[in-house]
Amino acid sequence: MPRQILLGTALAIAATSAAHANGRPPSTSTITFRQGNEQHIVAGLTFGATFSHDGGATWHWMCEDAILYAGNWDPAYAYTASGAIFATTFGGLLVNRNGCEFEPTQFGESFMSAIGLGPDGALYSAGAQAANPTATPPDPGDAKIHKSTDDGLSFPVAPSPGLVGDWWTSLEVAPSDGQRVYLSGYRFAGSKQFLLFRSNDGGASYTAMATTGLSTTANSQIDIVAIGRTNPDLLFARVTYQIENAISDGIYRSTDAGQTWTRVLMLQDDIAVVLRANGDLVAGTRSSGVRVSRAPSNGAVWEDLVAAPHINCLVENTAGEVWACTQNFGGNQVLSDDAGIMKSTDLVTWTKVLRYQDITGPVDCAAGTLQRDQCVDKTTGGLTNWCILRAQLGIVADPTTCPSLNADDGGTVTPPKTGCCDNSASGGPMGLAMMAAVATLLGRRRRRATRALRP
Repeated sequence: MPRQILLGTALAIAATSAAHANGRPPSTSTITFRQGNEQHIVAGLTFGATFSHDGGATWHWMCEDAILYAGNWDPAYAYTASGAIFATTFGGLLVNRNGCEFEPTQFGESFMSAIGLGPDGALYSAGAQAANPTATPPDPGDAKIHKSTDDGLSFPVAPSPGLVGDWWTSLEVAPSDGQRVYLSGYRFAGSKQFLLFRSNDGGASYTAMATTGLSTTANSQIDIVAIGRTNPDLLFARVTYQIENAISDGIYRSTDAGQTWTRVLMLQDDIAVVLRANGDLVAGTRSSGVRVSRAPSNGAVWEDLVAAPHINCLVENTAGEVWACTQNFGGNQVLSDDAGIMKSTDLVTWTKVLRYQDITGPVDCAAGTLQRDQCVDKTTGGLTNWCILRAQLGIVADPTTCPSLNADDGGTVTPPKTGCCDNSASGGPMGLAMMAAVATLLGRRRRRATRALRP
């Protein structure tokens, strides 16, 4: 059999361990800027994370194994002024202080489901660890909302607004008032009970908020998604599954710090929201368009944006740029934007910031780190994981030596040409569709989470 065919077969099989092994297409899930220095960015991906230290000009990749998560779980990140990156992972709340290693915080492997960073640098972490009396030693569980004022070295403040077994879905701090903290979650007690809390004293205590006006179904989840930039009493919540068993998000507004709620938008799609510094409220979707409610409407009036990308996350930096998680490759139902992250200042012109094909390389770490041993050097089918990712995503850069997909010369992997082997108009590699089928057939076992996550 010719070497080219052998190599192509190896790439097709091995690639199931890279970007498509968890059954999800390559996608961007979160964008997080370093507090006080937004040239430093971490972008959460379905196949790990990418880091930029030059405002998005270049990106370096870190795989899931180095961040201790897998499957359908997407960590939440907090990027503090010191450069520490905190992540909610299967290994507990982890912190990366050296650029290479995510290490345990004081909580060990106790699971934290949500984190938040205040304008004063205070870090909040929401415990969601179920009790395990048969463990050695017995685990009493954790539903406390922990607060740190020393960059995560200690969390001395830890009130318990809920009960052990509660699950926290969002934790947000008002950008204009570090004393105002909002929290959402749910509890199973015969039926699903939705939880909303507010702190007026910097997380020292919490009081319950009303759910009056919020329409929910059995599968719904409530998330606080935006707080007024200058008014901490103005907030917006997203409620999923407005229609039972159908993807359908509702956006609700409260002008009285969560005492009453009014629905201002509902779409049969996942909705990402950002409240801009100028007061404009932007709602983006992957397949139902993008809308903006101009200030001071606060969701009362909406207008459609023309030629906007397909969006599943939104954030605005202090420079007034709206950054969006967009569709790098796309598919039959959601078209490609030819970028995994795009940005705009006027919501009319969008600039590509991260194309997966343009990832500069893996994060460079020493031997003995998970990043080096698992993400870069580990081999499957005779290929390193970095080379597998390059082949699968059509990455052009090659700081390491990777075999060629279509030449017996040991050169670089050439991405497929548009119109030849792609699955989208932008030229995404055909392997993105094929690898999912290969992964299903092989039934490759992934490292399981150390605990079962709720839906």
